[in-house]
Amino acid sequence: MQPLTRKEREFARREREIIDAALSLFETPNWEQVTVDQIAKKAEIGKGTVYKHFSTKDEIYACITLEFHERLLAEFRAIDHEMPVDKVMKEVIRLSFELSLACQAHARVSFYCKRADYIERLSSQYQEKFERIEGLFESFIGRILDTGIEQGIIPKRPHEHLIIGLEATFDGAMSMILNTNISCHTELEQDEFITIISEYMIAGLMGLRS
Repeated sequence: MQPLTRKEREFARREREIIDAALSLFETPNWEQVTVDQIAKKAEIGKGTVYKHFSTKDEIYACITLEFHERLLAEFRAIDHEMPVDKVMKEVIRLSFELSLACQAHARVSFYCKRADYIERLSSQYQEKFERIEGLFESFIGRILDTGIEQGIIPKRPHEHLIIGLEATFDGAMSMILNTNISCHTELEQDEFITIISEYMIAGLMGLRS
């Protein structure tokens, strides 16, 4: 690849500043009410400059989500896949919770970006990017599931059937953490809550029967 020109480096730096400004404003449960004006002021630039980088606020959401998913996928790929399948899956779940809690603004935006109406609003370019990253996740998890199925640890079912319960349980748990006070629902501390949910996900996956 050719090195970036000074103009390209400046453009990338400004885009990073916009994303960072948006993320700092997305730290609260009311993040959806944040406007492009507020993001521009936080980044100390004009509103028009934001639109030179992102044609809509939805595109800012998309970039944040794609960045988060790329980072999560990189964490997954670093897992030791020589471990038993159940331990690999436990590590996947642990890293998912860990990164989502460490980057809560990213997590909030990425959950929002799962909405069908949001995806439909995106340009074809961004839709293709979302399809690409989703395909990478499905391929990664699919390989783990296939190994477990071959070893007789995981019941033989379509990947979609195996993943849906994991995803729904994880999303529900993260929603409770991000949007409510867990202590209102249970006397458990957050770490203990996450441990129980993780064990439940693994037990559900391994214990499925036709």
